[in-house]
Amino acid sequence: MDRIKEFISRLVAGQSATRPPINREQQTRLIGLLGSADADLRARAAADLGLFPTEEAAEALVKAVKDREASVRAAAAYSIRAIAGQTRVPVTPVMDALQLEPADSPALFPLVGALRALGPGVAAENVVAEKRGWGMSRASQTKLEGMIALRETAALLGPDQVAIGPPFDEIFDHLTDADPDVRMDAKRILAENRYTVRRLWAIHNELMETEPRRAMLAGRVLGHRLNPRGLPKVKSTVTMHKLGMPIAFATCACAYCGHENPNVPVPPKGLNMPFRGYRDRVGTAYVLPVLCDFCGDWFFIGWKEDPRSFG
Repeated sequence: MDRIKEFISRLVAGQSATRPPINREQQTRLIGLLGSADADLRARAAADLGLFPTEEAAEALVKAVKDREASVRAAAAYSIRAIAGQTRVPVTPVMDALQLEPADSPALFPLVGALRALGPGVAAENVVAEKRGWGMSRASQTKLEGMIALRETAALLGPDQVAIGPPFDEIFDHLTDADPDVRMDAKRILAENRYTVRRLWAIHNELMETEPRRAMLAGRVLGHRLNPRGLPKVKSTVTMHKLGMPIAFATCACAYCGHENPNVPVPPKGLNMPFRGYRDRVGTAYVLPVLCDFCGDWFFIGWKEDPRSFG
């Protein structure tokens, strides 16, 4: 036990040694800019404070999530998410801000991401689902009728690979529906039908260079077929054995709302290399587009080194 404690103390000491010192003067200047009359200046200051994992920065950011401008609130939320694991951040004011945030605000999902990093991610998602009317218990008659029609279309998915085309395309288009319930239903329909596997693989394998979003959607359906419970990782050896396809699947947190997205198709070597969700390509060597299961925003799963160049 003593040796374990010694190892942990050395590890913590090593991490502390590599962490750059806090520039208190710059932090104070940024906190002061949060009071500027210029919304762009406030937003930039809120974004830059994500580099300062201190209680002073956290206190200022918690106030900024109630700024009158959505761009400032979003920037503050992203910064809270960035420092959440490194310093103490009060949770209640952030949850209060989410409760007050309009359903169509660009700051809505960044606030969810901040709260997920702070702990109550499920509660935050429930708040948003209620605001937006998501969930089958809140479904309108129009939504229910549309989902029933989708199931009727699914009955046309048979062994004839020519006849399967139109119903397949109709259901596939719903993978990008604005409603997560509809997206998930479409994914399940395609994943559970054995006649769609060949077409899904063809889309994923042949369109990755020309239509990467469509290719990734098809790949995620294949992942759901193989891994419906959403285990964090599926190695390529497993997919080769069960589907005959050389592909691995990873789970990646959305860069916007923090939701954990399972069954993201990745290069086999990429599964064992550091990766995370990005809002843009900056600072990456290789990225793949991912449609978040919850918020419906496209983000990138990215690597600092290209996983295709290893092995």
